[in-house]
Amino acid sequence: MMKKIAYLTVKTPLGAHEAFILTEMLALKKSGASLLIIPRGISTGVFHEKAKELLDDTLILPYINFKIIKELFSYIALRPLFTSKILFNTVFKARNVKIAVKNLCIIPKALYLSKILRQHNISNIHAHWASTTSTIAYIISKVTGIPWSFTAHRWDILENNILREKTKSASFVRAINENGRQEICEIINDDNLKKKISVIHMGVVLPELKSTPFNKPDIFKFLCPANLLIVKGHRYLFEACRILSDRGLQCKCLIAGDGPLEHELRRMAANLELDDCIEFLGRLPHERLFELYARREIHAVVLPSITTGDAEKEGIPVALMEAMSYGIPVISTNTGGIPELISDGSGIMVEEKNPAVIAGALEKLVKDQIYYNLLSEKGQEKIDCDFNVDKISTKLLALFSGEPQCSLPENSL
Repeated sequence: MMKKIAYLTVKTPLGAHEAFILTEMLALKKSGASLLIIPRGISTGVFHEKAKELLDDTLILPYINFKIIKELFSYIALRPLFTSKILFNTVFKARNVKIAVKNLCIIPKALYLSKILRQHNISNIHAHWASTTSTIAYIISKVTGIPWSFTAHRWDILENNILREKTKSASFVRAINENGRQEICEIINDDNLKKKISVIHMGVVLPELKSTPFNKPDIFKFLCPANLLIVKGHRYLFEACRILSDRGLQCKCLIAGDGPLEHELRRMAANLELDDCIEFLGRLPHERLFELYARREIHAVVLPSITTGDAEKEGIPVALMEAMSYGIPVISTNTGGIPELISDGSGIMVEEKNPAVIAGALEKLVKDQIYYNLLSEKGQEKIDCDFNVDKISTKLLALFSGEPQCSLPENSL
């Protein structure tokens, strides 16, 4: 029997973010699942071309409108005890006022969606992010009795938005790396609940073409595909570019992404006299990025991520997986979940916040073609073995088909 899964996202398939979730949903459809995609918020238009394939499966609703308000008052009037329990579990159990307000704001939409999902013969609900998207899924499951689950990524784990309550209610919890699983276990601190947490990586599509042997180009081009945020560590890459330039290497650093640090990073590039070496491309659609990889216009991908002062860090960056799938060697740091991807030699792992070692790794790729080709091959093998989205979608469908651990609807509360 075909599974019909409600998939909750932040904005996907609309907007520029969450491209990795887009890839996963397309793979689930390919594997035979039927999806009803529900973005938490509304974004402007489609950014990634592949997203158009999912628009017919997407239900777009505002946070509030007349119908949603009407449904809210209906719940309050007809089932006051049940509504009070929802408020208590999602708002009053929240560990701070900010989280409580965020959860409170999505309760009306969650209650309205409960009514809609009953009409769609949904077998499972899955939410990406352990924050408010999973709060919506939690509420819908409590109302309808439909089993639910969620994927926890990075910052959303540390936010701890009623994480123990959600884990208790969910059929399963998915961490995208071992580091994340351990963090969830520490927060919930319950040996029985820990059994619900599985590590299932995010995955990427493997291109049909195979990598070709590397021939040293006149200008070695490397790409940093990352939002312009502190955790991505761009400044250390820029300092590495200064080192390479001083050594006389002909290199070009391409920055694909946008974010709040753009002005500061542009100023830094100018101050380092690297305007000719560093080029800001802005945010690239998936298809454009893959085109660059397929044409071998990018010779390496560098992600100089760091652990910030407030303990923010990477999961396992899908940007690295995507490059590796095309046989593009990657360089990244020993932070967050990155060692799970490249510590076996399928990429180059360097110390964080160290421009000199980043420069050294890039110089080795430029000068050693045998090493470059070996890294290219090992990277593709790693992705096919552990991060192939088709294999991962099969694992997810198996979990969706398991015996539901969710309780019956709590209408009697």
